Amino acid sequence: MEKWQGRTESRKMEDIRQMVQNHEMPVESFSDLIMKRIGEENMEKRASAKRGGRFLKKTLVATSTAAVLGAGIIGSGFVSPVMADTLKQIPIVGNIFKDIEDKGLQVAGEKGLSTAPNQSVSHDGVTLKLTDIYYDGTRLALAIEREGIDNDETMAKQIIEPIEFDPAVKEKKAKVTLDQSVKGLLGSAVIKMPDGKEVAYGMSMSGDVEGKKNTLLYDFRKLSNTEGYGNEFELSVSIPVTQIAEPFEFKVPVKKVTEGIVKLDLNQTKKTQEFSYTIKKLELTPATSRLVVNEAGKVPSLPKPVSGYNASEMLYDIVGDQSNNVLSQQGYFYSPLVTTHPIVDLDFEPFPKAPKTITVKPFTHAVDKDLKPLKDADGKPVKHYYPELEQTIQIP
Repeated sequence: MEKWQGRTESRKMEDIRQMVQNHEMPVESFSDLIMKRIGEENMEKRASAKRGGRFLKKTLVATSTAAVLGAGIIGSGFVSPVMADTLKQIPIVGNIFKDIEDKGLQVAGEKGLSTAPNQSVSHDGVTLKLTDIYYDGTRLALAIEREGIDNDETMAKQIIEPIEFDPAVKEKKAKVTLDQSVKGLLGSAVIKMPDGKEVAYGMSMSGDVEGKKNTLLYDFRKLSNTEGYGNEFELSVSIPVTQIAEPFEFKVPVKKVTEGIVKLDLNQTKKTQEFSYTIKKLELTPATSRLVVNEAGKVPSLPKPVSGYNASEMLYDIVGDQSNNVLSQQGYFYSPLVTTHPIVDLDFEPFPKAPKTITVKPFTHAVDKDLKPLKDADGKPVKHYYPELEQTIQIP
């Protein structure tokens, strides 16, 4: 399955629409509602972001793994919890943006867990400097500074040719090019591991940073197949730049963060009604928390029926044994699924303190016929928990 690498919002919406239409189940009947709901969510996020502090001004989001997308159903694993907060404040590690509130990279910077290769490449009057890298086997973040161009924008716009829907074609790649009208804007980075293959990930974010002109962050999460590379290796980074024929290429020594890493392979299952889920993997690093579960069956009904509302897809909170040690999955949009996809790969913020136990608390939102969630007095979607599905993980 094609990785979603640095895609625009319009491209993302088109891919979701096609996946819904490709599915043979009645999910297709929800496609228009889902698209409408996504649009409303995007407007709400933009309005909220404008009221907030510094963050990535222009963010390109990618969320997919072959396992998650294999069933072709939209849900909590397909749309990552992080996608819900695409416009959250995201700092660059090292000394560049310690004051911007991404807890994971902020901690990595404060603890000196990032490295500073300070490599630079110049072409046609433009210089790119690779200033900071953070890598822990699950998350990879790279900071880039640009010189030689006086422009408030750093990230290039993408031109994507529309894909014509053909039910006979299950996978079809869109042709993506960069808008060349302005010189010196950066495209999506191609990152290759020591074996020459592109880095495999479940989600990526890239964009220019508010408050720091000519600075850009590439952030790859839910990495896979990195175990065999060891703790130190050389990474290849290639970045296209508009109106410059030759890409900017770096060969960067990378040192893996090993401090504070927990990786557990599990097989814990709980079931209620026709729904069951199995916790397969838990990963804790200084910069992220990751939970992988397998789901099966039909999403359970709401614990307490609400007139005019049905249960959304299944979502998950993870709660540590320390006070206020709660990490919550945020729904990006809400779809009343008929069934669930088999694998859900979730990305959370890191725990502020290393927990000895973690409790997984599944929940749904109540959504109406227009896929809008029931909200509380503060305007937040109401969570409906399923105590019979809760599971506790012991941390060695």
